Amino acid sequence: MDLDKLYEALLRYYRSTTIWGDPRSKLESDLMKLTGRGLSREEAVKVLFEEKIGDYSVLERRTEETSTPSLEGAKVLYQGERISVIYVDTDPFYDSLPKLARVLDEIEKKHGNIIGIVPNVGFVSASLFLGTSFQGVKGVAVVVRLRSRESPTEQKDQESRR
Repeated sequence: MDLDKLYEALLRYYRSTTIWGDPRSKLESDLMKLTGRGLSREEAVKVLFEEKIGDYSVLERRTEETSTPSLEGAKVLYQGERISVIYVDTDPFYDSLPKLARVLDEIEKKHGNIIGIVPNVGFVSASLFLGTSFQGVKGVAVVVRLRSRESPTEQKDQESRR
């Protein structure tokens, strides 16, 4: 399993559970405690991941199944015959807007028509500075109507029949 992916998953966990203080500092502090006991940084990340989140091999399998590399790390959560749901992390929101725009553009070009965008609202990194009552958009679920796998002539025939 890629150590960076485990670390990023841990950081997302700490961001969602840390009410006071910097989540990255808290994560690094917990990692230092484990490395102080003689574990390597890689071992410490894996141990901490298993303590806080669970078996990291499950994340590895899920990442292999759901990641779409062409969508800049966005995750395909559901892929049906006609509908797909893709999740895009957007925390911090302002900094993530260009990535979100690129993902939306690619979805429209290569996959299908966007029929809905559902925000995932909750504690975000800005909540640390603005107080726990502040919530923001942590990510968005993009609902996509997939393009038909029929040839363009079959699609035109169907459109003319309507």
